[in-house]
Amino acid sequence: MFAVIVVFMELSGSTARARDGRRTLTLRLNDDQLGESLKRFRSIHKKAICVVRPIEWSDERSFKGNWWLWVDCSLEKGVTFEGHELLAEVDPARPFGLFASFYKRKLVEVSYTLCLASVEALLPILYKGYGAADDVAHNKAGSLDAATWKGSTASLDVELVPIFPAVSDRDFLQIGKGLPRSAVRIRIHFSNMPSGDR
Repeated sequence: MFAVIVVFMELSGSTARARDGRRTLTLRLNDDQLGESLKRFRSIHKKAICVVRPIEWSDERSFKGNWWLWVDCSLEKGVTFEGHELLAEVDPARPFGLFASFYKRKLVEVSYTLCLASVEALLPILYKGYGAADDVAHNKAGSLDAATWKGSTASLDVELVPIFPAVSDRDFLQIGKGLPRSAVRIRIHFSNMPSGDR
């Protein structure tokens, strides 16, 4: 699947900065856009496994009314990001791939964990679509560990993460033995995520 980052900018005059000084971005990774419905996501990612996030409620009525408050979906195979495969597809011992969170059945966060050992591989694509990052972090050796693009309503993060071998079953992820492997996670999310029972 050909992956495309699409950024829609609301321009006011000749600037793409909001009143608070940050860009106004509507972020999209591949075919998924923040705010899309759970139904649309599942129609695009038919093999995604989606589960209702368990939440404590004080009474049965509020439990029934908020059963679908949070839903998390994951997918380990069949998706690429800009031609880069998901880590789980290349290394099944590390079952991390696409992960999406929905609040009231609307997408509020989506991430891809990619089989890459360096953030630098994605930078030309991200710089072309977003310009310079708002925040960057380097490790002691001087290599880039993370970069963030901040909008007034949404943000994009790309970071190098250590992933240990793991065994996945339907409900749990058990960390196995072995050394971690570096992977790159790219994530979009609303800046003001719903709080409380998350």
